[in-house]
Amino acid sequence: MLAALAVAAFGALGTLYLMPRHGVCVDRNLMFWRAHVRATPLRNNVYMLSAYGTDLVQGNTTALVGDDGVLLVDPGHPEMVGKERAALPDLKDPRVRLVVDSHGHFDHACANSQLFNDGAIIIGHGSIWNYLAEASSWHSRRRGDAPQVTFENALTLRFDGEQVRLIHTPPAHTDGDTITVFPRANVIHTGDIFVNGTFPYMENSDIDGYIAAEELLLKLADDNTLIVPGHGPLARKADVQKSLDRMREVRKRIALLTDQGLTRKQMLARHPLDDLQPGPSREVLGSQAVAGFVFTSMTKSALKRAGKIVVPHVTPARAVRSFHN
Repeated sequence: MLAALAVAAFGALGTLYLMPRHGVCVDRNLMFWRAHVRATPLRNNVYMLSAYGTDLVQGNTTALVGDDGVLLVDPGHPEMVGKERAALPDLKDPRVRLVVDSHGHFDHACANSQLFNDGAIIIGHGSIWNYLAEASSWHSRRRGDAPQVTFENALTLRFDGEQVRLIHTPPAHTDGDTITVFPRANVIHTGDIFVNGTFPYMENSDIDGYIAAEELLLKLADDNTLIVPGHGPLARKADVQKSLDRMREVRKRIALLTDQGLTRKQMLARHPLDDLQPGPSREVLGSQAVAGFVFTSMTKSALKRAGKIVVPHVTPARAVRSFHN
C-alpha cells in the first residue's frame, strides 16, 4: 500500500522533484529508496561511483580510498552517501576525510552538510562558497553546506599517496567549475563541463566557457586517461573531443542565426541543432532546450559587450579559510 502510494505520488510530483532547473536539495526524494550505486575500479585505489535503477538526478562521484580514509569528489545527495560507502571495497578507514565540489549544483553537492557534520572538510572554488553560503541557493542554509577551504586558480591536495590537483576552468556550466586530476592514477573528474552521451544542462551557462574548459581538459588528458564525466558512462579523451566538436558546431550555428537578427522563437522554429543530439535525453537536455539556452547566453554576451546591460557584481567571499595558488 505504501509503495503504491509512493509510486502514485511520484507520478504527480516526480518531474518537479527531479528536474535540475529547480536547483534545490530534495531531502526525501521518492526515488532514493530504489536508487543503487555501482563502483567501477579505475586505477590506484580510485573508483567511479554512479547511480542506477532510477531517474534520480545524481552526478557521478569519484572516490580515492586508502590508509588516510576516503576522499570524495561530488558526493551528490546525502541519502546516497551510505550507498556510496557500501559500494566500495572493504575500507581500512571508512571515514570520508575530504570532499571536493566540482561546482555547487544540488545533484553534486547536497551531501556537503552531512559529510561536514560527520567530520569531513569541504573544498571548493571561492565562487562555490558564494553560491552555497546564501540560503536562497538551496532550500535552506545548513551548517557545512559551503566549502570550508576555498581556492581561486588551483590547489594541490596530498592524500592517500596521491597529489590531487584541483584546477578552476573558465566559467562554463557555472563560475566555479573545477577539474579534479589524479596524476598517479591518470584519472580526471570533470564535473558538468563535460557529460558523456548527451548535451549538458546549459541554462545560465556560457558556450564559450564550455569550449575553453573542454580544450583545457584535452590538454590535461592523454589517450590512457580515464575520465569521469559529470553524468554518463566512463569516458576517454576521444569522447571529450567529440563533445568539443559538437560544442563548436552549436556555437557556430547559433551565432549564424543571431547574426541574422532572428528572435528566439524564430530561431527555435528552425530546429537548428536537432541533428547534433547525441542520444535520448531529458527534455532540458534536448537539442531545442540547448538551442534556447545558448541563444539566450550569446545574446546577453553581445549586449554586455555593447555596454547595454550591466552584470551584477558577485558578492565577495566573507571570512573563510582559504588557500590561493
